[in-house]
Amino acid sequence: MKKILLLLLFTGVLISCSDDDDVQENDASILGTWFLVEANNVPNFSINECTSQSYLSFMADNTANSEFFTNAAGECESESSSGDWSNSSGSQYTFTVPGFGELTGTVSFNGDRFTFTPNDIPTSSLTFEK
Repeated sequence: MKKILLLLLFTGVLISCSDDDDVQENDASILGTWFLVEANNVPNFSINECTSQSYLSFMADNTANSEFFTNAAGECESESSSGDWSNSSGSQYTFTVPGFGELTGTVSFNGDRFTFTPNDIPTSSLTFEK
């Protein structure tokens, strides 16, 4: 009888452990300030001295700040935004990008870089670096 109780207890402990730790680990990976280093297939947007100043900052309280720079009539202009960010499942994140609005997409981490591919425009991506 003790063996059955121990087996049930052990099974219950294993079942109660979920992959929540993985989500928290992913969330910790995105925290910090990230600067834009690549823009692939983004209409009317390219990386240059001005636009490379663009950044996203993710905080542990699920708030985010961002500033994106663009060339307008030969001038480097910026647009700022603040709001919330969320991780809906593993690699799916939602946050606001100035000039693009609220976006949901896949984040792929590679060392001190992450690439964001919006769900609405799967052929486009933005890469950021810490």
